[in-house]
Amino acid sequence: MYRHKAYPSSKQIGKAADALVNQHPCLTERGSQTGCEAWKNSLRFKMGNCRTKLSRAGIKDVAANARRCSRSNPTGTPSRTNIKRPRRGEIQFLPNYPCGENKDTLETRRMEILEEFKTMPVDRDIVLVHQHMQRTFPLRREEIVTLAPPIAELKDRWPGLFSEAQLYGEFHRITNQSLQYSFFAALDKNTTQLLKLYKERKTGAFGEKMADLLMAYEEQDKNDISATKTAALAGLPLYLKEDSSVIFKSCKEEQFETFQVGAVALLAVVAEEDTAAGISFQPLHVSVILEDQVVMTLKSWTDALVVLFSLVYALNLSYPAQLSGFFEVIQVFLLNLDDTRMQLKPKLQAIKNQLV
Repeated sequence: MYRHKAYPSSKQIGKAADALVNQHPCLTERGSQTGCEAWKNSLRFKMGNCRTKLSRAGIKDVAANARRCSRSNPTGTPSRTNIKRPRRGEIQFLPNYPCGENKDTLETRRMEILEEFKTMPVDRDIVLVHQHMQRTFPLRREEIVTLAPPIAELKDRWPGLFSEAQLYGEFHRITNQSLQYSFFAALDKNTTQLLKLYKERKTGAFGEKMADLLMAYEEQDKNDISATKTAALAGLPLYLKEDSSVIFKSCKEEQFETFQVGAVALLAVVAEEDTAAGISFQPLHVSVILEDQVVMTLKSWTDALVVLFSLVYALNLSYPAQLSGFFEVIQVFLLNLDDTRMQLKPKLQAIKNQLV
C-alpha cells in the first residue's frame, strides 16, 4: 500500500481490505456485512505504524510530518502547523535522494543544468538536461517544499522548471500522469456537456457574464477547436459563481509593461478590446504571472492555463483563493487526481452529478 500512497484514504484502505479477503477467503470475517470491516481498521493502524518506522529511518515524505508536539516531545512543532502531507494526489511528494547521490553531487548536476540554459536553445543538450532534471528531482522538491523560496530565486536556480517540456516532465514525476494528454482528453470528452450547462445559466451577475462569453464564442469559427476549448474552460468559473476577473486579465500590447496584475494571473495581450470575462479567443500571446512577474509566455489561452496548473504542482503553490473551485474541478474531474475524498464541496458535487 505504501508504494502507491503514503497516506491512503479510507476508501482506498477499504479496497485493499476487500482485495485481501478476496485473495485469501480464509480471512473473511464471519458476521461482518462486507467480510473485512476489522481488516480495514487493522490496515489503517498498520499503515500508521509503517509511517512511524519509516520516519524514524529518515524517509522524507513521512518524516516531514513527524517530530510533532507530544508528551514525549513537548518541544516539537504543534501537530497542526505546516504539515506537508500531500493533498492533491501527488505520488512523489518529497522523495529521498537517488542511490549513490548526495546533496553535493546533485548540486553539481544542478550547476550543469544552469550552464546548459545559458546557451542558445539550439545549442542546448536536451538529453543531458532531462537526465539531470530527473536525478535532481529530490533536491529540487526538498528546496521547494521545505524552504518555499520566492519565484525569482527559483527561476535563477532551476530555469528548467520554466520551460514547457521540463515543466510537464516535473508534473509527471510528481503525479505519474501526462498532464497535456489527460487534460485535453478529458476536456474533449466534457466540452459539449459543459457548453450545454452554460447556456442554461442566464440569471444574475454571473449569468450576464456567461451570456457575454457565449455571445463572443458564437462569433468564432466553429471549426476552431481552440475556441471551443477556451469557451468550455472560461465559462467554468462563472458556472461555479467564482470571480475569474481577478486571475484572467487582458490588455493591449502597449499597456503590457505598465498593466497592473495580481500575485497570480493569466494576462492575455490582445490587438483589440474583444474580450469576454477577461478572455480573448485570439490573443497575440498569454503570459503566466506569479508573484507579480512574468514566468512563462504561451501562444494560446488554454495552453497558458495548463502551464499555470502545472506550476501549482511543480512549485507546491496553493490554488488561488478566488478560483479554488475551478482548479479543484480540473484536479478531481478532468485529471482524476485524489478523487477518492469522501465528501466534496456542494458546488463540486453538483457539477459532478451534472457531468455524469
